[in-house]
Amino acid sequence: MLDDFTIDYSPLMNILYDRNIGLSELGEEVGLSTKTIAKFKKKESLTLTTIGKICVFLDVNIEQVVKIKRI
Repeated sequence: MLDDFTIDYSPLMNILYDRNIGLSELGEEVGLSTKTIAKFKKKESLTLTTIGKICVFLDVNIEQVVKIKRI
């Protein structure tokens, strides 16, 4: 069904690791609230606007930071 998927942020985590950027630094640079960072840590969905800001900051395309996994 249409709800049988999860959003995987592991590609984003890999980019952050490779560039030695922590979540706190990402949050400061992009202007993320602590609530949004907490949602990210819990693997909850983020808005496209938030993902877009992250992509612009990292200079990457959206498909480089998220994957959709079917359950």
